[in-house]
Amino acid sequence: MTRYKYIVFGLGILCLLPFIQVRGDGSRTWDKIWSLPAIGVPIVTHSPETNWGFGLGVQGYFKLPEAGRTSIVYLDGCYTLNKQYYISLGGTLYFGGETPWFLLVRGSYRNYPDTYYGIGNIAEEHLHGQSYISRRGAVRLEPQIYLPANWSIGPLFDFTHETINDLIVNAPINDKIVNRPIVNIMWALGAVTQYDTRDTLYYPHKGIFFKASIAHYEPALGSTARMTCLQADLRQFITLPKDIIIAWQFKTEWALSDNITSIPFQFLPTLGGQDLVRGLRRNMFRDNVLMALQAEFRFPIWKFIRFHAFAGIGDVYNTDHWNWATPKIGYGIGLRVGINSAKVNIRFDIARNNVYKEWNTWDSYSFYLTATEAF
Repeated sequence: MTRYKYIVFGLGILCLLPFIQVRGDGSRTWDKIWSLPAIGVPIVTHSPETNWGFGLGVQGYFKLPEAGRTSIVYLDGCYTLNKQYYISLGGTLYFGGETPWFLLVRGSYRNYPDTYYGIGNIAEEHLHGQSYISRRGAVRLEPQIYLPANWSIGPLFDFTHETINDLIVNAPINDKIVNRPIVNIMWALGAVTQYDTRDTLYYPHKGIFFKASIAHYEPALGSTARMTCLQADLRQFITLPKDIIIAWQFKTEWALSDNITSIPFQFLPTLGGQDLVRGLRRNMFRDNVLMALQAEFRFPIWKFIRFHAFAGIGDVYNTDHWNWATPKIGYGIGLRVGINSAKVNIRFDIARNNVYKEWNTWDSYSFYLTATEAF
């Protein structure tokens, strides 16, 4: 019963929304909230791997001179009842001028008691895992120059430093028995290209988004392991009568190497979490190839409130030993509450997976309350 009280509490926060005005005359009316250049929102999440988490996020929205799109910067942090915490800072800045361009920047640090479930896609082998402590800092930069016909292109830089402690297992991980701290340092250089015809960035009603990237991690640059990471992300948004929106996404990731087992397991693609095939535990299924497809139906309820129904399907595979298994499925429903003119929403989702068959099993469900869309 206590858990259901937490759910009611989370829904209450969603409905009441104690917004924090960062700049303005102090008015709390909805008209003023809609025009805020920056806003603070509570973060309440629940998933089996984190328990309940509570935090705060602040997001700012502004237009730089001659820029065609609204820039966003954010700072958020969260602490979970499993004694995990993270802090992240980043944004996307759009610049005008004779050669328009934009910069995507992501920085984060986390201290997470995490779980290693193994590598592969057989569900029965991943129901239980081994705990470990992960301390990870990461920075990613993607400057891109606009090209004709809605395309853009540019280099990318990625850096991750992670220390793992307390991972003691009786089976090999990457051909090694892990019973001591592991330190992985991964540097990457690469390229990214993007095609974008969405009408808005944060809650599109129509348009297509496509992004593809290649990043090479090289020991000569200081990386722990050599690998090449390929990613592709395709999304489409279609508006039907009565302002109903259909949105779908296909995403694939490939981590390639001459010796796949040399890739640190935590850098392999993984399903689940609050964005990709919601309802699955993040990191429960991982391997060097990921493929996932998901869709949402977005219905207007009243003014700035919408109802979502969503489902996703996907799996992970190994290019050395390709094995087909039962696809992993996540599905659920959610609410969206608009908070400003940039069409940023508060998102509350309840999702279920097909890994745990019993409906009354708490592990079958996940809850998400955030200030960004899944896609």
